[in-house]
Amino acid sequence: MSNPEEATETVAQHKFVRDLIPGGDLILAVGPHRTLLRVASAFLCEISPVFAVMFGPNFEEGDRLRNRQPGDPEMVLELPDDDPLAFDNTILVLYGSDPSTQDCDPDDIQKISILVDKYDMVSRFAFASVYWFAKYAWADDPEETWQLTTAAYWMQNPDAFFTFSKKLVKQLQPSHLSYVTSMPDKVLGLRLCSACAGLVPFMLTQN
Repeated sequence: MSNPEEATETVAQHKFVRDLIPGGDLILAVGPHRTLLRVASAFLCEISPVFAVMFGPNFEEGDRLRNRQPGDPEMVLELPDDDPLAFDNTILVLYGSDPSTQDCDPDDIQKISILVDKYDMVSRFAFASVYWFAKYAWADDPEETWQLTTAAYWMQNPDAFFTFSKKLVKQLQPSHLSYVTSMPDKVLGLRLCSACAGLVPFMLTQN
């Protein structure tokens, strides 16, 4: 009987796989619907300390990679909790600097920033994040401002965080709680909501 890893990798051969890095040795099955993305394990290790440890000598994933034989199918790594489009965009930014990522909207940027924080890739996004935050400095939609504020926090960009959080308060929304439910870090969301609510009375006296 084949083991679960072999069964998973066999299934991957019969589904559409998006080639983010052609010839890569690793397929990521991302999200609950298992969107398949072909990448290279060496590239993931280069851009992310988290993946570097995961594929090192002390973890099962590293053993699976090292034990692959010529002709074996690519190893499949399950990432059920991650967003497929965000992972796609994350790789496109860093592998070949795909021009299409210039058009990422605030929702895309927020979702990318969640992965950037999770996989410790902040330094790799120093230039991309500056470009995105400058591009959307004019944004005045409350939800987009929320997305950019949280993205700036996860991207560790204090200037952008100050700019967008200040704008968030000035927009004088009665509540931002509806935006918190989709966040992985709900404590951060609630703290940001509380801070904004506390500053609203002050802003009203200034108008």
